[in-house]
Amino acid sequence: REACTVLAQTWRKRSDFRESYVHWAQQIESELGLQSIPLTRGQIVGVETFLGAEKRLQHLVENAMLEGPTAALVDVASARQSSFWSETMPEVQARWGLIAVAGQLLLEAERIEHDMEASPNADARAIFSAYAEFEDSPWCLFDTYHRHMERRYLNFDFATGEEDRELERLVNRARQRYSEVGSSLAERFLEQFQRSKFRIEPVTRQRDIFEKKVKPRLAEGKTAYIWVDALRFEMARELVEILRGEFNVQLEPVIGTVPTITEIGMAALLPNAHETSTQIVPVGESRLALQIGDSIIKDRQDRIRYLSNNAGAKVLDIRLDELLPKPNRKTEKAINDAELILITSQEIDLLGESGNPFLARQMMDGVLLQLQRAIRVLLQLGVKSIVLVADHGYIFGEGLSIDMKIDAPGGDTVDLHRRVWLGHGGAASPSYLRAELSEFAIGSDLEIAAPWNFSCFKVPGGGTTYFHGGLSPQELIVPVVTMTSTAAEKPTDVGKIIWTIVPGSQKIGRFLSVKVEGLSEGLFAATPPKVRVEVYANEKVISTPVSASYGYEEGTGNVQLKVSEDNPREFEPNTVALMISDEGASEKSATIRLLDAATGLEFIRSDKMEIAIFI
Repeated sequence: REACTVLAQTWRKRSDFRESYVHWAQQIESELGLQSIPLTRGQIVGVETFLGAEKRLQHLVENAMLEGPTAALVDVASARQSSFWSETMPEVQARWGLIAVAGQLLLEAERIEHDMEASPNADARAIFSAYAEFEDSPWCLFDTYHRHMERRYLNFDFATGEEDRELERLVNRARQRYSEVGSSLAERFLEQFQRSKFRIEPVTRQRDIFEKKVKPRLAEGKTAYIWVDALRFEMARELVEILRGEFNVQLEPVIGTVPTITEIGMAALLPNAHETSTQIVPVGESRLALQIGDSIIKDRQDRIRYLSNNAGAKVLDIRLDELLPKPNRKTEKAINDAELILITSQEIDLLGESGNPFLARQMMDGVLLQLQRAIRVLLQLGVKSIVLVADHGYIFGEGLSIDMKIDAPGGDTVDLHRRVWLGHGGAASPSYLRAELSEFAIGSDLEIAAPWNFSCFKVPGGGTTYFHGGLSPQELIVPVVTMTSTAAEKPTDVGKIIWTIVPGSQKIGRFLSVKVEGLSEGLFAATPPKVRVEVYANEKVISTPVSASYGYEEGTGNVQLKVSEDNPREFEPNTVALMISDEGASEKSATIRLLDAATGLEFIRSDKMEIAIFI
């Protein structure tokens, strides 16, 4: 029996015999009638001989999580992403990845609910700290897991029969818990925020960012100021975790400016916004602006003009996409001549408000990858410091149900969004908070109303899944990230590594697995790089990373390799699963490319492969 076990294990490890193993395993599984045997989780959790047992284990884990999620179940789902069947069949790996993140979300919901019940009198400062300042396990991970789950769900190719019923139920259960616990957290925070008279000390205000974070760095040298529309705090935290070790980076949560809409939040990032004379004023029909001194800041053009006139430095404004994949000579020269480089990004908010939640969830995380690359470009061009900020966060849930739609106060309405009303008079209701806007330490004669939880005002038209403007932690707590390059930063010596990429199939289908291997040519171990696998056709990328055996970055799709335990000159083989886009399905052939995630340089590419996807 031991000899048979060793034979099967060796057979599975040999990539040149992989298809042979799959063929015989499926044939023998059918002869044994394995599907009719009621195997338990304990019997099959440690083996990977047959595909049927792997799928059986997935269903058992899904059902167990529905009964009660545990860390042990999440560990099983995470570990099985590197099983033989996961590395051979990308749809198996993608399913394990979705199971794992749904379990993480359920566990996080239980933890937050328990912590709130254990501390019913926690004040706004304590809730703020729990959400954003706990270094290892802040409550904002709740939002990160939900974002990852929804992206993975959309990338998963569900069957039409009963095979995926448990997985659908698991995802729906996780969504339900996100809405329940998220609403409870928002309500508890807003109650305590009101009780503290809308002050959380000694937390920095968004309006203080230029004075406290940007101005001191300008005195030290060339500085980049990156404005990212709707970069939620948890997204910035994920970006910082990706950059940590490569840069000197600090993340600080700050209190956004009410109401949490773009016109106000972006203007609050300007010089002199911290002055007590700053106020919110109506400008035309259903529009607000921030008045700083004698200047009324209504839009991007106003913001850039004001920054140029008041920054005390030579300002260059460019958009994020002008830095990628690398800036042209004209842009490089302009950056070299400037003292303060303003980079703006509207991608997250534009995607969220597009009315297409499918596209938004698929593409939103791509902004993290763009920011990562843009930061490297800026530091290579001589920028000494970078300050990255956001105007507001957001809530991105399911479509609004009838019980989540509430009537706005009415009266003299100056501005109305799904998550905030501003005006005078109107009705009071237990469904929302009413206050004077001036209570938030900003000049205005307007009143504000905001839902206590995840509910929204009834507004004609507009989206029904993505919102901001309110006072939940997700909308109000925004990031400020400061960074410089580290003296220890060294580029990976890619010239001393022999790379191999092995596709999991001879043709490219809707899903594709690619095994990545690396061997150092030198006598000593090479530093394992962070890599990216892409399928490339007709001069464009047609793939989205879905998962990997290990080292997968949810936010970017990059993969951190590691040294093999058996040979320090080798990297541990890693199988990356990719999903081909609908656009790519119409192509006839493509190549696979392995890139250095840090520089974008190509390590190796495959020969052309046929694309065989039937739409």
